[in-house]
Amino acid sequence: MQSYLKDLHRLTVCSWETASCDLAAFTAAREAAAAHRAALIVTCQRIEAVALAPCPAGCSAVRTGREAFRYLAALAAGLHSIALGEREILGQVRRAADEAPPPVAAVLHRAIAAARAFRRRHPIEADAGTLLRLALRRMPPPGSLVVIGSGPTAAAVSRTARLLGLGPIAVVSRACPPWLHQRADAWHPLEALPGLAPADLAVVALGGDAPVLSPPAIPATAVLDLSTPRRTDPSDGRVLTLADLRECAGFAGRASLLADLDPEVDRVLAHWSEDATSPVGQFRRAIELRRRADLERIARRHPEIPRPVLETITRSLVAHILHEPSERLRSLDPTTARAVAAIFDPSESA
Repeated sequence: MQSYLKDLHRLTVCSWETASCDLAAFTAAREAAAAHRAALIVTCQRIEAVALAPCPAGCSAVRTGREAFRYLAALAAGLHSIALGEREILGQVRRAADEAPPPVAAVLHRAIAAARAFRRRHPIEADAGTLLRLALRRMPPPGSLVVIGSGPTAAAVSRTARLLGLGPIAVVSRACPPWLHQRADAWHPLEALPGLAPADLAVVALGGDAPVLSPPAIPATAVLDLSTPRRTDPSDGRVLTLADLRECAGFAGRASLLADLDPEVDRVLAHWSEDATSPVGQFRRAIELRRRADLERIARRHPEIPRPVLETITRSLVAHILHEPSERLRSLDPTTARAVAAIFDPSESA
């Protein structure tokens, strides 16, 4: 119990909004977050620094304690994303957990657990392609579309455009993407972009190392820039950005969803409070020790598998297996519960 209270009290999340910022602002935010020496969650919309220590820099956007934990759960559930319920954010939080020190990783995994439980009750599925749907609320459906980029965002946008019956769809990128023939009609190298026939809409989904595209370099009537940092000229009046999409994302209407997340947060925090002296805590700690031992054995036998992948697989598998037994153990009277938990205690079987 004391460990739980101490970690929750010390939890701090510092945030930087980066949607549609330029490279200089994004770099500054990334460096400021890195200076916290914390676990970093980096998305196309924000950077989060998660630590079990006070903010060392007096950041303006700081959450602590239970508020910080609830924010992390909502973040992983996609409730703070422009595309409500986007799938990618859960993986981004999980990757941050895989790279974090064990105490911070434990906090992030519990936030993920709350988010996953919420998502089971609210199967809101979205990806970067949802951003195209939001943009079409502010413009007529394009008769032709060029997608600039070849990463996951470009793939999701092309897929959504195909589902919506938009087209023809051309992809422009430095290399031809493997998903091209399923989601687009043509591919052109990036250097050929300025000479292409004008399209009704160009969707820019480039990485931060790509050049900023000048207005003449984008032959299109309208432009949607989904890149972070933005890869279009701020003076280009045709451009709709992620920051613009926030206005039509319906954040004001998400209060009921955030409120419905609270029971999952309360449940996870209640389970977290079960320390190693409680029956459930004793049971789960014993299984966790076995998981770690097996993880080391698997890592030695299969050095070709990245350690974060093994962590994710074994943690997810154990969490899935332990959920129902843990709930049943909680329903037992204390004496019986302790007797059952003792079966798994390594010290008892030694």
